[in-house]
Amino acid sequence: MIGISPYAQARAPQARPVSPVVVYGRRWCALSQMVRRYLDRAGVPYDYVDLDTNPNAEAQLTWMTGGRVHSPVVSVGGQLLVQPSIAELRWMLARM
Repeated sequence: MIGISPYAQARAPQARPVSPVVVYGRRWCALSQMVRRYLDRAGVPYDYVDLDTNPNAEAQLTWMTGGRVHSPVVSVGGQLLVQPSIAELRWMLARM
């Protein structure tokens, strides 16, 4: 039987789990709220970054998307979806 001994489990560092899904959006953006509501109802854990209160994240997204930042941008496993529809988001989550 292969496994981790109870001693090793007790000594293993407890790192904060990193969610593979990150929503970059704005509180006033209806599309951002729609995406968040979908993820909440589907039980998908995600991190939310408010672009209005985090200008560094917006600058990073500007660079990553090659131009103007549209809200929301959803990162699923490192791949970016810009203003995804629910069908596109569902498809990407199924690939995880």
